[in-house]
Amino acid sequence: MNILIVEDEVHVEKLLVSCVREVAPSAQIYTTGKSSEALDLARNQVIDLFILDIQLTDYKGTQLAQQLRSIEHYTYTPIIFATALANEELTAYREIKCYSFLIKPFTKEEVINVLRDTLRYSQHLTLEQRQPRMLRIEQKSHIFEYDPDHIVYIESFGKHLDLHIKTVNTEIRTDRISGFSLKKMSELLTNGSFVQCHKSYIINTSYISKIDKSEGFVELAGVKELIPIGNKYREALMNRGGQ
Repeated sequence: MNILIVEDEVHVEKLLVSCVREVAPSAQIYTTGKSSEALDLARNQVIDLFILDIQLTDYKGTQLAQQLRSIEHYTYTPIIFATALANEELTAYREIKCYSFLIKPFTKEEVINVLRDTLRYSQHLTLEQRQPRMLRIEQKSHIFEYDPDHIVYIESFGKHLDLHIKTVNTEIRTDRISGFSLKKMSELLTNGSFVQCHKSYIINTSYISKIDKSEGFVELAGVKELIPIGNKYREALMNRGGQ
């Protein structure tokens, strides 16, 4: 089991780590105090439980949680929020499907009770829910399989598409697929994080780092190229992945 703790207060992080080790001694624990680093960790590891502080140094834990929820295999992954603001609770429950929360200052006993309850729930998730649904593409005598969460964006060139894939070492590689239109590809992409932003581009909104409305382009994490926004697709993009 992999558990990610996102907390920028050192003493709170130490308490959470101590509690996790007591409740789940064999768990692999990842820690960071920044939402951006947490998102990268979540993309490169399969996380089974998130413990997120709401007030973080770069951007709020609730925004991070929404980004995590847009990644298909984290749709139902348990999230525990740690917060000093009690009025954040309703937002966490209603909008992000938070499993539980801890109101600061909390005790070790409170953390352990929440962890035990959450881990019991996590164990009830099926193996099928934990595994990503692979995208299968036939090319003449070959069948290629892709984890949709690793597809950063797709570019159309007439009779073929270029799939830009994030690799294990976080570099971007490009695979060329023949005989597919963007429309046909979008029908295969059941992951709700994909949106067409231009007649020639589909992007994975999980990788959006910036949307420039005035200049009409999108910046994607790890991608040097600026992705254009077509007027026809602007509204759909803003409603599904704008930041």
